Amino acid sequence: MKYIFLYSSILFNILTNVGFNLSAMNDGVPFKKWGYLALGLVFGLINSVLFTECLKEIPLQVASAIFFSLTIVGLFLIAHFGFGEQVTPLRVAGIFVITAGVVMVSLK
Repeated sequence: MKYIFLYSSILFNILTNVGFNLSAMNDGVPFKKWGYLALGLVFGLINSVLFTECLKEIPLQVASAIFFSLTIVGLFLIAHFGFGEQVTPLRVAGIFVITAGVVMVSLK
């Protein structure tokens, strides 16, 4: 139960970055550009509130390791499946290294 705030903040952090990416992709359409940017900022605010709440129950070192690594993994998947970015063996290896690092940091 105590990890709900953390995992929710990860989701909103991913949505923040997706909003920023969509804003950058719509540079020629000001309404879309600023709309996606505003949406990304709102998601960023929600992310910050949720992450702050999770720190009441989860140590910073563990929460940050999980937060940043799962954000990277989530963005990797969104970039590939949502935006068609290339997957290379080196990037896949990096995801495994990140995952192993999180497991190591999270162990007591």
